[in-house]
Amino acid sequence: MQINSTHTYLISVHPRWAASFFASANPKSIELRKGSFGASLKPGDNIAIYATMPVAELLGIVRVVKRETLPLDRLWRASEQGQLARVTRQQFEAYYSNQESGIGVWVQSAQLLPKPIALSKLRQNWGPRWQPPQQIQKLTSEQLLALNIAR
Repeated sequence: MQINSTHTYLISVHPRWAASFFASANPKSIELRKGSFGASLKPGDNIAIYATMPVAELLGIVRVVKRETLPLDRLWRASEQGQLARVTRQQFEAYYSNQESGIGVWVQSAQLLPKPIALSKLRQNWGPRWQPPQQIQKLTSEQLLALNIAR
């Protein structure tokens, strides 16, 4: 798989939502986050999607369209009442409880890897102590080459 972007990042996503980026019908197109998540993300950057336990695999790549911090009511509307993020109103409100604003990262061009890359293989390539990021991790050229997903 060839990636033609300035930067590639890796995020950890619950398996339910990670797989929805790659759905054949109506894929997830907004990742919802809090805090200052992805402050350096730019349109055209790539995000590698790692599905957390129990899946524990790198599934594929999506391309960033835009990143915005919005008041929660606007973010809910921008996500088409959660449809683009694949969340219910209850999930949205629970996630953003005690928050005034949230971050939406709009993505497109989801590409599944030919074969998911297991956590054990990531550690083989990146070191035995490597841990999936809590928030976001910028991947180095060396990390991308080790996965055979060159920039």
